[in-house]
Amino acid sequence: MFFSPYLYRIKATNMNIQTIQFSREKNAEFVKELKHRVNQYFKEKGISKQANFSMVFKTICMVALLVVPYGFMMSGLISNIWLHYLMWAIMGIGVSGIGMSVMHDANHGAYSKNRTVNRIIGRFIDLVGGNATNWKMQHNVLHHTYTNIHGLDQDIKAGAVLRLSPEQKRYKIHKYQHIYAWFAYGLMTLPWMTVKDFFQMIEFRNKNLNKGRSRKFWKEYTIMVAIKVFYYTYMLVLPIIFLPFAWWQVLLGFVLMHYVTGATLATTFQLAHVMPKTMTKLDIVDNSIDENWVIHQLETTTNFARNNCLVSWYIGGLNFQVEHHLFPNICHVHYKKLSKIVEATAKEYGVVYNNIPTMAKALVEHGRMLKQLGTVA
Repeated sequence: MFFSPYLYRIKATNMNIQTIQFSREKNAEFVKELKHRVNQYFKEKGISKQANFSMVFKTICMVALLVVPYGFMMSGLISNIWLHYLMWAIMGIGVSGIGMSVMHDANHGAYSKNRTVNRIIGRFIDLVGGNATNWKMQHNVLHHTYTNIHGLDQDIKAGAVLRLSPEQKRYKIHKYQHIYAWFAYGLMTLPWMTVKDFFQMIEFRNKNLNKGRSRKFWKEYTIMVAIKVFYYTYMLVLPIIFLPFAWWQVLLGFVLMHYVTGATLATTFQLAHVMPKTMTKLDIVDNSIDENWVIHQLETTTNFARNNCLVSWYIGGLNFQVEHHLFPNICHVHYKKLSKIVEATAKEYGVVYNNIPTMAKALVEHGRMLKQLGTVA
């Protein structure tokens, strides 16, 4: 049930990527008992680990947040420039909602027992500008297996602009990152959709991360290019042609949508990992960590605002990051109930369980971590 790192023996020919081994013996009893209790919960309740009606309803809502405003704009019903920008902002909320609450579960195989359903819904990321193949490699394999490990987890890789790891080189500009990071987060998705996907797919191929799929590489690359063309056509070219606004006003709206999306996505993920209790220098000796992989996940992730129903609903249960990292193949609609099991079991075995009670406190703690990373070598 656990997302096992042993399923992903990364053997890179360009050794920028190295396999990190985790202990299987340490805390093995805790791991076994936790797995048993979670399985027992679903057995006793007689419910599926995948999506339920509320998840399907949420999918419809998130897609509607993108499609409905777009439809209003393209119908010609909106002639006021401020309403025009409002539609783009709502679409940004919809795109981030699709990313966190819909395609995220599907690409983890948690939406449905049917692989085809997961594959189709997982491809929703392509329709909003991303690429499912790249995302699964970066997120499912690298981030989930090697959480917060510098050089492997690309979710804490932000170039020289932000220092998100104590292992990363510190520059003078980082002294102010606790101030400007919040603005930089909004710029995440636009370069990602525009250029990053193209370079990243080649990078993963060169590092042999897609071993066994080399014959399909150019097919997948061609499909990605075609979908990108489709995305920029319907999302930018057609509005420029048909909307009653200047091209630069439409472009500004498009950028606004991406800014809302980027700020939402980046902030959510950073609150789960770049925090004082989860971001520490790891003791890696000979490409090995002398701890069970499950404990590593508990030590490098944190929950926040567990009792905030609106936050939990919108961000797809990613505020239950501990449960997500331990059970990514279980739909997020079950995480709140599972969190009680995980927390109680962790307490019983004396294992760490990170939790921040409110969203506000989590934001403060993240800001404190950014400042610490920017000032302490």
